[in-house]
Amino acid sequence: MFKRSTWILLGLAVAALLGYFLFDNFQQLRQQQQAERARLFHFAPDTIARIEIRQQQEGEPEEILLERTPEAEEGSRWRIIRPIQSAALDFPVEQLLNSFSRLTPQITLEGAEDLAAFGLDKPRHQIALFPQEGDPYRLDIGNDNFDGSGFYARPEGGEVVLLASTQKGSLLPSLLALRDKTLLRFDTAAVKSLQVQLAEAEPEVVRLERQENTWQIVEPRELPADDLNVDRLLNTLSRLQAVEFPAETKAELAPYGLEKPSAQLTVELKDGKTLTVALGAEKEGQVYVITSEHPAVATLLTSTADILRSDFEELRDHRIARLNPNQVGPVTLESQGERVTLNPLPQEKGSLDLRWENPEQPGQPVNLSSLFSSLNAARAKEFLPETDPDAQKALAEPDLKLTFEAKGEDGRDPLRLSLTSAGLRAYVQSSYQPDIAVIDLSTFNSVETEVNRLLEGKAEETRDQRGGSSSGS
Repeated sequence: MFKRSTWILLGLAVAALLGYFLFDNFQQLRQQQQAERARLFHFAPDTIARIEIRQQQEGEPEEILLERTPEAEEGSRWRIIRPIQSAALDFPVEQLLNSFSRLTPQITLEGAEDLAAFGLDKPRHQIALFPQEGDPYRLDIGNDNFDGSGFYARPEGGEVVLLASTQKGSLLPSLLALRDKTLLRFDTAAVKSLQVQLAEAEPEVVRLERQENTWQIVEPRELPADDLNVDRLLNTLSRLQAVEFPAETKAELAPYGLEKPSAQLTVELKDGKTLTVALGAEKEGQVYVITSEHPAVATLLTSTADILRSDFEELRDHRIARLNPNQVGPVTLESQGERVTLNPLPQEKGSLDLRWENPEQPGQPVNLSSLFSSLNAARAKEFLPETDPDAQKALAEPDLKLTFEAKGEDGRDPLRLSLTSAGLRAYVQSSYQPDIAVIDLSTFNSVETEVNRLLEGKAEETRDQRGGSSSGS
């Protein structure tokens, strides 16, 4: 009897739970259906082929016409046809369509005849969506209500309704918000060369060429380039975006300082195409710009323009060494009269460690990773001409002399570095760099400490030999 009643109660509980869930789902479905019926318009956003927006902007009428582009066309799915010809941004257009399709009145003012009371006799804003088939969906937008929480609107042939003010912004995007602001677009990997010409710079023109995986300055003289700064400049150029468009044509350039640009950049692609950018005057935190790929005069943020106006000092490589341990062969270190040459050892199977060895001390491998790291991390604070008297005097007898030969038959010349300190400054002369680099004294001390550590074994051996000779005599 107990078991039977337990099963009955359990069945009733399950039935109650099932009934609750069915009722809840029914209620949700009913609410969704009611919300769907309450909407002003019923359409799928992807069925709309054309959008017309008419509005008064500062007393002047403005009409924006957008059309959906064919599916096969690359880029934006929408294009602005009037008042300009331009690709449109998909996001604000899709936001407009979604907001329009979900418009639900807060209040419906049935029988309202005095449209002027709601600003709907001569509406300031009108929107029309044209589907691929069938009649268009039209909406007139009037005044805001007394507390600004909503605005009055009227669908074609319908009643006056009050809509939530939160929907108004997405329904009435500006032309600037709708248009694609891309001024230049290209693949940075396809760039063959880059030229930067600054009106107020010395030297005025800097030309760079891609050489394998690095950049080289070839004008005004051949120097290694700073790959990070060059890549930052190219990345900025490759997706250059406008802030505003003061003029839709380049008919007049003088008012924008573009007749005599403050900077001109030329990008040559591997397929032979050339892209150009010119920067003009600065006004209120923005800089005027024109490009070869866009018909309008645009503006950039000053911070963006500053990247494009990179000069010779910013584009040249400030590293004193670019050492890849896998490509380094014999290493010669000299300091305080001591000299040692370390030869690379064969890499042990299954090990990533690279070791060198002093031929005079076989069986005692040396790890040079700390020295490589210190040198690769060193940056020049400034460069001096090799004729600088103070630098020449300091480097006449350098504290450190380092030579790094290429491994195997690489064909590259050895990298020779002379380093010395004088007072609060430290100098570096490189065989790969015609100018003399000034580095932090702490950086020099770090390199000197590492070199002297590596020379300790040699120094101890020399002292032992000297001691033995003295005893023998």
